[in-house]
Amino acid sequence: MRVFILEDCEIFRLSLTLILSQEPDIEVVGAVGSNNRNLCGQILASHCNVLLVGLRLRNRSALEVAKQINESNPNIPILALGFSTDAANVADMRKSGITMFIPMHSSNDFIANKVRNARESLERCDFSGVTSSARVSIVPGPQFPGPHFPTSGG
Repeated sequence: MRVFILEDCEIFRLSLTLILSQEPDIEVVGAVGSNNRNLCGQILASHCNVLLVGLRLRNRSALEVAKQINESNPNIPILALGFSTDAANVADMRKSGITMFIPMHSSNDFIANKVRNARESLERCDFSGVTSSARVSIVPGPQFPGPHFPTSGG
């Protein structure tokens, strides 16, 4: 599985890269912020199987990037990372081509499993992270101990 990560927070982008790179069946083929002018071209040229995009991009609209990627290649599942407050409009996410929402404070295993199962999201959108009142807790992984992600919205 080839994953491209689009996230402006460098620490979070690095954390995601480290977490996913430890998985034997996942290869991170790109990890960038949104300041690249040819961002969509770079994503498509990576031949990724999954796009993991942060909803809070500083230089671009994550929904617009998702829409452009989806129009160019609808076979790439697009997974959105965000806080529950970012997911106020599921309809807009679906229209843009995002097929799954992952809360930013999810555990490493939860994120890796969602990436692994991303192909399924093309058939059935998974926005369960938006409405779930029982959030996934942070569970330190044996390879990457300690808290990984912010736990408060904002």
